[in-house]
Amino acid sequence: MGMHSSSGAFKYIESFTNLERSFTSAQTEYKLERMAYMLEASGHPERSFKSVHIAGSKGKGSTAAITARILEELGFKTGLFTSPHLVTYKERITLAGTFFSDDVYVRNTEYIKEMLDSGKLTGKLGQPTTFELLTLLAFLIFKEQGCRWAVLETGMGGRLDSTNLVMPEVSIITPIELEHCDVLGDTIEKIAFEKAGIIKPGVPAVVQHQRQEALAVIRQKADEMKSPLLYADDHIKIEDRRMGPDGSSFTLVCDDEKYRIVTNLTGDFQCDNIACALLVLKQVMPDMDMTKVLDALKDVRLEGRMEIIGTEPPVVIDGSHTAYSIRRLLDSCKEIFGEGGVLVFGSVKGKNYQAMLDLLIPSFDEVIISEPQGFKETDVDAVYAYAKDSGKAALEKSPEKALELAVSKAAELGSKKPVVVTGSFYLAGAVKKYIAERNRK
Repeated sequence: MGMHSSSGAFKYIESFTNLERSFTSAQTEYKLERMAYMLEASGHPERSFKSVHIAGSKGKGSTAAITARILEELGFKTGLFTSPHLVTYKERITLAGTFFSDDVYVRNTEYIKEMLDSGKLTGKLGQPTTFELLTLLAFLIFKEQGCRWAVLETGMGGRLDSTNLVMPEVSIITPIELEHCDVLGDTIEKIAFEKAGIIKPGVPAVVQHQRQEALAVIRQKADEMKSPLLYADDHIKIEDRRMGPDGSSFTLVCDDEKYRIVTNLTGDFQCDNIACALLVLKQVMPDMDMTKVLDALKDVRLEGRMEIIGTEPPVVIDGSHTAYSIRRLLDSCKEIFGEGGVLVFGSVKGKNYQAMLDLLIPSFDEVIISEPQGFKETDVDAVYAYAKDSGKAALEKSPEKALELAVSKAAELGSKKPVVVTGSFYLAGAVKKYIAERNRK
């Protein structure tokens, strides 16, 4: 089968078991034996580059993008593997945030298909999952394109994630929350055990702020692996944060050094992610050129994380889908825009939409419940039923129509009150795609 575009290539990959759609078979499908076989059959592409490996519940995608951007500015060709995507699968496999040419995705997917059709890729271990194939595709592309570094974000957990066959230079564990409880476990300790599974023998691990019960599990794993553990809270202090719609600035005190950081990223949580990325890279490149590092931070390519589009009204697109991240988003929005505005909210099944709405509803003048557009199951009527008791919620299932309604309501409020779209990456992606298409007309 000839693949004429990257969309055709990714459509083929998505035709396999996609555990992002449903976790029903996750307990039996998540294992590393088949991924290890696939990597060996493909000539071990994961050994062709140095890597940074990231797990966690919040901030891992941002931290990955920031780390890759710094490595790029330092002169290293750097692959970046993240998930999920907002608009196109190409977002998951990039050159530090920049798409490869279409033929790169097509050519390497055709190789995967040929290997699968011949029976060489998986032997008797059965069909791979979509995420396993995406991981393999990323590794093949990074090898083919001569990447010296790759920054790799786990898909869900860590211990049994298909990325967990790399031997990184450093591991990162970002803040851990209750998430994917039907797969990872129903306590912070169980989830931390899965995330800590990326820690490798003797490889330094940098850990962002954690609940004490999670930190205890991570420390125990690091001790077992004899891995040096750096807890960011012990090494980093952030002072004089300032935020605006065009970016942020802050002073970073890292051990005995102090830097004034200016970045295009908005949100106080991004200050923490930047600080973590710098602490990580100082472990593997203690003499890196800080002038280049500071230049890199002025222009980081990152979509769907407190991304502000337009000014009349400002539209904030954010993929937050946990109470913790919603709280951080609200803090930043209030600092930049003040109180009020219009909320567009959607949530997929398995997420605690009640906890998110309990935080969000009091902070907005109007609330519009919409339906995330993607392959995960949703129950928009249940979400709306919970929100309508507030007396200020409306239901508009179409994300496109929900945005238009929100913009008109924001205009009535005046004073440049924002429209904030959040609750799901899939809702954020649908709205971002609609805005892009509308702007092209």
